[in-house]
Amino acid sequence: MNPPFGVQSKSADRGFLKKAFSFSDVVYSIHLGKKSIRDFIVNYVIKFGWKVDNILPFDLNLERSFPFHSKKTKKIEVNVYRFIKKSVN
Repeated sequence: MNPPFGVQSKSADRGFLKKAFSFSDVVYSIHLGKKSIRDFIVNYVIKFGWKVDNILPFDLNLERSFPFHSKKTKKIEVNVYRFIKKSVN
């Protein structure tokens, strides 16, 4: 499972994807449902010889998990990605 949201910055999401790509032919990952993030991810995975096979929009309900969270739950729009390794011909 990928860490929470941050693929465009130098966060753990990039490391997660890079590592997952090193030992699998199919990877699933969840990222915020913003167009700018979707555009970044589609271009980012190409560098590793992968492509986005499917994107599933989803409303994720997050439960309060830290004392500083002010709401009991929060709905976040996310995209569930399915990445596949491009075939080498």
